[in-house]
Amino acid sequence: MKKRVRLTQNQKVDIIKAYLDLTPMAELARQYAVTRQGIYKIVKAEGIETSAAPMEVSCSACGTVFLRHRFRIRRQKHHFCGDDCYHAFLAAGNGRPYIGNRQGQYRAREIVSTHFALQAGHIVHHEDRNTLNNDLDNLRVFACQGDHVRHHRGFDVPVLWDGRY
Repeated sequence: MKKRVRLTQNQKVDIIKAYLDLTPMAELARQYAVTRQGIYKIVKAEGIETSAAPMEVSCSACGTVFLRHRFRIRRQKHHFCGDDCYHAFLAAGNGRPYIGNRQGQYRAREIVSTHFALQAGHIVHHEDRNTLNNDLDNLRVFACQGDHVRHHRGFDVPVLWDGRY
């Protein structure tokens, strides 16, 4: 039988703050060695809404306030009220256009594999998004496609290999 964990008041405050900062309940439960239901009770006792109801966010391009579900807010750094705002955000220089070419991607894997032991799941990323530019300074290696996507969405992700160094 598992030993029952008693949380201090400071830990409860930290849990509430982390939940409001969009940390999932399951992750908090693992971190504090309690059940998700225990986290749920702490959050509910504080009067915080825990339903799957959408939350208000503002558009990164125009500032319009609209509703988004919590999981989408966690997953994306920038939020847009529509395609027009997304394209306006890119046009303003906040994103870089993608120049795709499969041959450049294959060539990049060949080049990186001479300097780093690439494995099947590793992703070679072109920093300037031009797959024809296979200079070492332009290439990075991520552990998986998920890390690669998180990097593109603006999150801080560990890079396994960086061609600049």
